Amino acid sequence: MAEAQPFAKFFLMSLTDKSRGSLVSVEKIGSHSALKLRIAQRVARIPKKFPVRHGIVLYRLTYWTELTGQPELATGLLAIPKNHRARTSVMWLNGTNPTRSEAPSSGGLIGLLVGALFAGSGHLLLAPDYIGLGTSDTYHPYMHTTSTVDAATDFIRAVVTHCENMGIEWCPQLMLVGYSQGAHAVAVLQRELESLPIQEAEILAVASIATPLDLANVTLPWALEGGAVTHSTYLAYIAHSYSRAYNQPLESLFTDDAAALVKDLFDGLHAGDDIMRQLPPTPLPMFRESWVQSYRAGESSWFRDALEENEAFNWAPRAPLRLYYGEADVDVPPNDALTGAQKMREQGGNVEVVPVGDFDHATVVYHAVPLVQEWFGQVSSDL
Repeated sequence: MAEAQPFAKFFLMSLTDKSRGSLVSVEKIGSHSALKLRIAQRVARIPKKFPVRHGIVLYRLTYWTELTGQPELATGLLAIPKNHRARTSVMWLNGTNPTRSEAPSSGGLIGLLVGALFAGSGHLLLAPDYIGLGTSDTYHPYMHTTSTVDAATDFIRAVVTHCENMGIEWCPQLMLVGYSQGAHAVAVLQRELESLPIQEAEILAVASIATPLDLANVTLPWALEGGAVTHSTYLAYIAHSYSRAYNQPLESLFTDDAAALVKDLFDGLHAGDDIMRQLPPTPLPMFRESWVQSYRAGESSWFRDALEENEAFNWAPRAPLRLYYGEADVDVPPNDALTGAQKMREQGGNVEVVPVGDFDHATVVYHAVPLVQEWFGQVSSDL
């Protein structure tokens, strides 16, 4: 359902201004009627339809952010409802994706459906691609809190600049929604923006779907010992990410052969199915036995320390946070949301756990997002 011909890039700033949040370029990548978006839902055969009231216009923004202290170009999707004055903004943070060309701003189905879901219901929709995805050519720092937060907050600043340039009213009242990797991302982003607010945005509500929160003590042990074919991909991805982000040798975790394979696979070009086919069906054979025994014994290591540093549960949300989960999810265990929510409540956090039904990881998002769309509509109407 993408446009037959891409629109031309129409706005270009100097590449010499590399300050965080500085807007580099804007490209209009699509314009769709509400009818076309409803048809896209049917073509995509998603199991749970959602209402679409407005057509949308899609833009790809390129902007400067930061990775380990150095300027880095990143991209993201902005969707604006047609013929409607938005009162609120929604930021979508995407689930696990190792392929640059499948990021939200790539012009594919993901960006179209997310735009239809939230801009089509009357919000401004922001969806950063993350560093290393979209047109970014570095590695993707998967599940790395600092770079995720930086890319998201800098994208907000870039969107504000674009809105000012185009005479579009920016809506600082912001709601966050994310799935899987993005579920972790919205939690850490909410924590950051509530502890260190930015003038461009105020958090109203946050929805986290299939949420990995306690990476060291729940998420990793479940994946390491689990039998889901996806667990090898998740653990290879996060190990590769942290070895780069923390400048640690991947060979200290993985066998030499596994480390070499993982470095080749997570280059931003391989598709998820291709990666899954080439990795072992269960993750343990990738790891050095000495490291596995050390981890099981609770001993410290750079990888365990990195997982602890990137947790998303040790705080008290002020804006309402809802953790949605599927009871049949074997990729991210429901216990991650349940125990994480309990720890947040013990600190006085405003958090609610929402079981969506007997759905697995791949399908729970389709059943949760209509619930999120309805909730965000209620929050917006109460303003």
